[in-house]
Amino acid sequence: MVKLPEVKGVRGIPLEEAIEKRRSRRRYKGGSLSLEELSRLLFYSYGITGERGFRASPSAGALYAIDVYVAVNNVDGLKEGIYLYMPEEHSLDVRREGRFGIEMTESALGQRMLRDAQVVIALVAVPERMEWRYGERTTRYITLEAGHIAQNIYLEATSLGLGACAIGAFDDESMSRIFEGRPVIYLVTVGRV
Repeated sequence: MVKLPEVKGVRGIPLEEAIEKRRSRRRYKGGSLSLEELSRLLFYSYGITGERGFRASPSAGALYAIDVYVAVNNVDGLKEGIYLYMPEEHSLDVRREGRFGIEMTESALGQRMLRDAQVVIALVAVPERMEWRYGERTTRYITLEAGHIAQNIYLEATSLGLGACAIGAFDDESMSRIFEGRPVIYLVTVGRV
């Protein structure tokens, strides 16, 4: 388990400015992200920000049917690999070691940004958290939740002076194998621009 740095008290650019500047960035420079930057990306996209476990993004019934995985290509202090974000502890749990950029690129129709980004954040569905309450509407609510999280990633990346790009075009089966066999809904690359 890797405990992430605290983010309280750190402020970026005003929200309105982040919204105006937000664009999909597909080309990334070399270098690494700091552990503090990754911590902020995760906290302000899916971290616990309120009492009773409420998070930075909305979820139908506050059931949080998304797991957030991070494929680390280049982050100071972290080995390359696949990590699961644990919002309750604001930490990362190592799931697989190694570099998966080429494998993700092949699964995503050759989109090289998956290989070049410092991190790829995968939003993975956990429908059983929601099905008991919402039945056939579960898929809709999970998809909406993934969109909320992705937008928060975009805005925090922009606030940090980083680039981000959401990806929905990939082979479901091969991408899910990278992320423990779970259904990947959305990917967001983040890197230096």
